[in-house]
Amino acid sequence: MNKKICFVALGSYSLLTSDENLKYVGGSELKQVIIGRELAKRNFKISFITFDEKSDKENADGITIIKSFSASKNFSNFKKGLMIWKSLKKANAYIYIQGSGSEGIIPLFCFIHRRKYIKWLTWDGIFFQKKYSNYSIITRVSTYIDIKLSHIIVAQNNFQKTNIEKKFKKKCILIKNPIIIPDITNFKNKENKNIILWVGTIKAVKQPDLFLKIAKNFEEFNFKMIGGKNKKDEKLYDRIKQEALTIPNLEFLGFVPHNKIQKYYEEASIFINTSRIEGFSNTFLEAWINCVPVISLNADPDEVICNKKLGLHSKTFEQIILDVNTLLHNDNLRIEMGMNGKKYVEQNHNMKKIADQFEKLIISL
Repeated sequence: MNKKICFVALGSYSLLTSDENLKYVGGSELKQVIIGRELAKRNFKISFITFDEKSDKENADGITIIKSFSASKNFSNFKKGLMIWKSLKKANAYIYIQGSGSEGIIPLFCFIHRRKYIKWLTWDGIFFQKKYSNYSIITRVSTYIDIKLSHIIVAQNNFQKTNIEKKFKKKCILIKNPIIIPDITNFKNKENKNIILWVGTIKAVKQPDLFLKIAKNFEEFNFKMIGGKNKKDEKLYDRIKQEALTIPNLEFLGFVPHNKIQKYYEEASIFINTSRIEGFSNTFLEAWINCVPVISLNADPDEVICNKKLGLHSKTFEQIILDVNTLLHNDNLRIEMGMNGKKYVEQNHNMKKIADQFEKLIISL
């Protein structure tokens, strides 16, 4: 069996190398790095195509890092495509796995060179591109090529799987997002209403301004906000940061490296998500594994929050205020939902279990 696997995850360099100078991290990259590291331990020859960062490090945890182009330089899309193509040839893998970014290039490369291509879906917005994103016509066409030329599509939730099979008539399998279970023997007493936490990239679809409004409604409680800049909307980051400074009970932490974010989940009592749309947010898993219930404005993938009693799905801003108030003043319910979350993640998102599924998928190709 050919065991050379290449992940195309341009923003994964900071996760692979623990480089704290790089102020970005994404859920798509995180899950690919988790699986890539585990497959490397299982004697697969793993490579990652990343942005070309100012570092000489080309190997991490047995994974080969192949640099493409610098994210800070304003290359044309054509030149970026050529540089990605060159990186794909250098990887010389048999199977290429892609989450997001560089749409249209990888499947064409695999088609021409007779390699296998796995499309790993990220957020649900792929099905609502006009409503939730400013995707160009080129990006929409490229995304269509990704899906149509894929050998297998991996979905995060049943909504994605159903829509892919219905709209594109493509083979699609459900593999849940992996998470590494932290080695914590003594969880802090969640009866202490320490912190209400928000984590995510500061961009419009995440609606970070709503978290500021929530904090203003609960002046007697402490709120913490973690999020890095989105290069396409740096003005939003600056505005959110400045407004946060005017809210006494809100601490704006900006970007926090992923290897240092665990402690903020440990001390949190409630996690809030204000996004307009998600796929299956890794922040949900990180909250639940730390016994922190999730209050989500819009996203409830496969309705697990409601069905498994892992938190509350508000649907409106008025209701999210009521839901936050409920969990802040009902210790038993908050602790019960937090414990439910931990059990759910352990049973459904364990990294080794998910890696077993990926290994089986790779062997099938």
